[in-house]
Amino acid sequence: MPLPTDPLPDSVLAALQRGNSIEAIKLLRESTGLGMKEAKDRIDEHLSGRTTPLATTVSPTSLPPTVLAALHQDNTIAAIRLLRQGTGLGLKEARDAIDSFPSGNRIEPGKLSPGEVAKSGIGIWLVAALGALALLAYCFLGRSG
Repeated sequence: MPLPTDPLPDSVLAALQRGNSIEAIKLLRESTGLGMKEAKDRIDEHLSGRTTPLATTVSPTSLPPTVLAALHQDNTIAAIRLLRQGTGLGLKEARDAIDSFPSGNRIEPGKLSPGEVAKSGIGIWLVAALGALALLAYCFLGRSG
């Protein structure tokens, strides 16, 4: 018998009471958007008595600090991965949550963070120029000697 505070939807609990774990996983995925593995793990936790709250909605104010850090570095993929690991959300829900994060809080490409030093591409050009000079010197000085 589930605890009254069990966060699983009633339809999922009914399927579990009938002994149909596969149907329960399917229903849980449909109602929460969890991925297959996350839904199965969630059902297994419930059956073993280790229930944890489901995170089906995430607001920008409730994002974990690691996710916020990835977003501020404009690393969307890492932010989605970290959000999924931290909340158990499915891929679609995590992506939707990250996509709904206001882009004004992200660092725009070309805009520096406080304390960040601007990067210039002069190093590559300098190496290329020195290489070209060395090649020219070898061609002209190597032939005359």
